[in-house]
Amino acid sequence: MFRVLKHFPIAILFVSILCLPSLYAQHQVGKNAVYEIKGKVVDASNALPIEHATVSLISAGKVLQTVTTDLDGGFKLVMPRIGNPSILVTYVGYESHLSKSITSSKVLEVRLVSQFQSLEEIVVKGKRKPIRYKSDKLIYDAGSDISNKAGSAVDLLRKVPLLTVGSNGELRMRGNTNIKVLLNGIPSGIMAKNLKDALKMIPASSIKSVEVITSPSAKYEAEGAAGIINIITKKSIRGAHGSLDVSLGNLDQSGSGSWSMTTEKFDFNFNATMNAERERNRSTLQRTSLSNGVSVGELLQHNDATEKDRGASASLGFVYRPDSSQKIGADLSYWYGSWPARSSLYNLYQDGNTYAEYNQFSQQQNSVKYYELSLNYLKKFRRKSQELQIIGLAARSNDRSEYITSQKEMSGVSSFKEKGPNKGDSWDFDVQADYTHPIDATGKNVIETGMKLKRSNSGSLYTVFNNEHAPGSEELVEILSRSDKMDYYSTILAGYMSLKIETDDQWTIRPGIRFETTVLEADFRSSTPSFKSKFGNWVPTLLVAKKVNDHHELKFAYTERIRRPWIWDLNPYVNASDPRNLLSGNPLLRPERIRVVELGHNYSAASGFNLNSSVYYSTNNNSIEQLTVVDSLGISRTTPSNIATNKRLGTQVNLSMELQPNWMLNGGLELYYVWFRSPALQVRNSNGFYAANLSSSYGLSKGYSLQISGDYSNGYVTLQGRNTAEWSYRFSAQKELWNDRASIVFTVSNPFQRAMKQRNMAVSPSFRSTTSNNYYNRSISLSFSWKFGASRQKEGTAEKSPREMEHIPHRRK
Repeated sequence: MFRVLKHFPIAILFVSILCLPSLYAQHQVGKNAVYEIKGKVVDASNALPIEHATVSLISAGKVLQTVTTDLDGGFKLVMPRIGNPSILVTYVGYESHLSKSITSSKVLEVRLVSQFQSLEEIVVKGKRKPIRYKSDKLIYDAGSDISNKAGSAVDLLRKVPLLTVGSNGELRMRGNTNIKVLLNGIPSGIMAKNLKDALKMIPASSIKSVEVITSPSAKYEAEGAAGIINIITKKSIRGAHGSLDVSLGNLDQSGSGSWSMTTEKFDFNFNATMNAERERNRSTLQRTSLSNGVSVGELLQHNDATEKDRGASASLGFVYRPDSSQKIGADLSYWYGSWPARSSLYNLYQDGNTYAEYNQFSQQQNSVKYYELSLNYLKKFRRKSQELQIIGLAARSNDRSEYITSQKEMSGVSSFKEKGPNKGDSWDFDVQADYTHPIDATGKNVIETGMKLKRSNSGSLYTVFNNEHAPGSEELVEILSRSDKMDYYSTILAGYMSLKIETDDQWTIRPGIRFETTVLEADFRSSTPSFKSKFGNWVPTLLVAKKVNDHHELKFAYTERIRRPWIWDLNPYVNASDPRNLLSGNPLLRPERIRVVELGHNYSAASGFNLNSSVYYSTNNNSIEQLTVVDSLGISRTTPSNIATNKRLGTQVNLSMELQPNWMLNGGLELYYVWFRSPALQVRNSNGFYAANLSSSYGLSKGYSLQISGDYSNGYVTLQGRNTAEWSYRFSAQKELWNDRASIVFTVSNPFQRAMKQRNMAVSPSFRSTTSNNYYNRSISLSFSWKFGASRQKEGTAEKSPREMEHIPHRRK
């Protein structure tokens, strides 16, 4: 299979280009069609087009045909001879519009009115759809879930289809932890550095929607083995208004506020968030050291660890529109995160020559300060869809980490103490230019091309102090053999070209090619040899989608992705907070290359029932895996290494449906089988994985609503072992206040279990181990949300991201 996939990219590009002319056929009007109805759906307040509005042709109470509006709000319907049908237009956050009876061909302009404006001709209020689908992405509307007004982004992402979150907060897409995360369409350095902890710094209440992109186009960076997640925060694009969200609970507390103002030429917005979270985990490790399959040592550990996370962020955004065809924007952001942890650890190790029993107390301090300035310029030309966008980004990061560990004999006498500080600093500079050129008058068929330059300079200074020279002494001496400074540089230059064709008979074809050349360098202060590597990657992509009719859509996608090791993967700094379990990076890591083939199907019924499914196969012959080995003294060393291949065959099914007018149900199921193989270590592991999530909400009278949600998985598979099952569940109740401008939400999570128990089993030629974890995750929270100001942003519409270069036109005078 891998040999076939190796030559598959070039073949699919040629085939797709050869097939374009035949697929560019014109739509044929059916025998019974006598009228063609064209139109455009816009916002009544500012005439901006509304994409993905639902337009239905209705006659005698029956839905004859349903379409959705395109990027510019346009739609086209074919009217049958029978009856005198009407047009019904609906979209989340707007009042529905029902036209008069239509008896001839027409060109209509439908003006939808926001639900937050008064209108005498109200027909039906729009309903919010929690999940929406496009050919290359899934969109989760965070506002549709009332429990998202409490907790962090980690809690929110548990409910997003295609994603799973482990008990320790580790995020995975299709079983892979290497995910490219964007914030409002722009790459985020804070997410790249430490995704798990960075997500804890974002309150769930500040997130508007989440896009899961499994088949990125060539326009996107090739980084991110599993795919791309775009987190869209709540920002206003119209009016003057503000919002306030506060959540208090036993495990987490958060607060966020925003203010936005728009004038004829200027947009201004300010956002600030703060959050605090407490995590506790009690674990037991039992490990047997092996030599030629025979036990030579036993380790027993009991650990009680508590981590208290603190985070804050603020952003200031400014947009200037010289005229209706140009937009200049600037955003300044600041992030701060701190993750101090304390633990008490009981150790017992014994082999034929050693018996060691002691208690250990550890403190770990981890923090980051991150500053980012982004500038963007958008120029729209006369031709439809023709535009140029330039984005520049500069970011500065200061990372600090330190552990202090002390050991005491069972008698209470102090025996050993060690401190390991680590300081990291980095600068990141990005500049990219993207140009879209239409190849016909409709603007639906375009060529996209662009370039990007990315430069990163990072430094890490680490050292170790201990009293090994005089056990029991309070004087700590620097250990030069374990101290060093690493300077790391990376330069990425990329260019791409992508073609997008949309035919009248509902075919969408998007072939693309991207080339990225990468230079990695590292210098060390000590005798550790410096290294420099340079490599180039051609990254082809192909998406073919066919809308069979108003209910069925099919897609085929081929994608290649790259995973480059980050500085923390490369940093040889050894974290010895637990002297019997050492953690370090590997400066010799090489990038991964992942190939994925996917087939997908989406079914949408007129009743609102939606079923999305896909089957995929992925290969990776240079997989970066966490490798653990145990030496003759019973000490484990864990470091990332390019030592395995992995192949994955999986399927996913997600559905949403309206059981009753006020009762929504959403659910998803993921299954895959994975094969790991490391010829160098003579290790193989394979097993199946499945995960399910379910969410249901019910609207009551007088502004009350209820919701229940939960998720379950049978445990992850790794090169050296696997985890047992993990699960979580939540109950929420909401009361709307002040004419729906405020709400109170009460949430209970995991009320029937004080702690979630999970085991991790690992086996290798040098050891076998079992770790039993108790994650204390029972929580309650009370949240308050308030929206104020002259006007409010429409809930349920996706923010237009600069990265996607969506159209944001402004009315010409």
